[in-house]
Amino acid sequence: MHKHHCLHGIRRKAADRYDLTVFLCPECHMRLHDQGVGDLYLEQLAQRHFEEEHGHDKYMEVFGKNYL
Repeated sequence: MHKHHCLHGIRRKAADRYDLTVFLCPECHMRLHDQGVGDLYLEQLAQRHFEEEHGHDKYMEVFGKNYL
């Protein structure tokens, strides 16, 4: 299984800090990175999960991009 950061690029460290990661099989992980399959879904899932605990304002403060 591969660990995937649901929010990546400049948001990767914060995704790690808030445990916004999932584990994917190697094939799915490569398909996600190569073709973007499921990327927006995981970004939205991570945002919803974070906002349930910390709220939207804190999400925007930390991540600065709305995926919903």
